[in-house]
Amino acid sequence: MFKAYSDRVAERVNAFRARRQRTVFTIFHNVNALKLSWRGPSHDNGEIVVTWKDTLRIEVFKRDMWVADLICLSFITKENKAVEVNEEMDGWDSLVDKLPEYFPGCRTFEDWFQTVAFPAFKTNLTVIYSAASTPIVRNGIVIS
Repeated sequence: MFKAYSDRVAERVNAFRARRQRTVFTIFHNVNALKLSWRGPSHDNGEIVVTWKDTLRIEVFKRDMWVADLICLSFITKENKAVEVNEEMDGWDSLVDKLPEYFPGCRTFEDWFQTVAFPAFKTNLTVIYSAASTPIVRNGIVIS
C-alpha cells in the first residue's frame, strides 16, 4: 500500500515538473498594441510589445510540426522586425477576431483560414494586412 502511494506521489511530482519545464506564452491586445508575454521554467520571463501604429504588415502562415501544422501570425514593424504568435498561445482566438477592427482592410479569419490551412504541410504564406505603399522584403530583396 505504501509503495502504491509513493508511486502516485512520484507520478504527480513528475507531471508537475513536466508542466513547469515548458515556456508559457500569452497574447494580450487592445486598440493600441499587442503584448506577447512569456513565463519560462527557469524564471526567464519577459514580454514584447508591438504598437499597431508601428505595424506595417501582418502575415499568416503555417509551420510544419511533423505530425500537425501550426498556424502563425507575424507582425512586421517599421524597423523591419517581426514578432510571431501562434494558435497554441493563450489569447490567439480573440486576437484573430479583433485584427480587422484594429487594422481597417485586414482580412478576417474566415477569409484567410482556408487559404492558409489547406493543403496540409505547406507554408501557404498569406499577407492579410499591408499598410499603404509598404514594400515586402525577403532576405534583403524587395518582392513587392
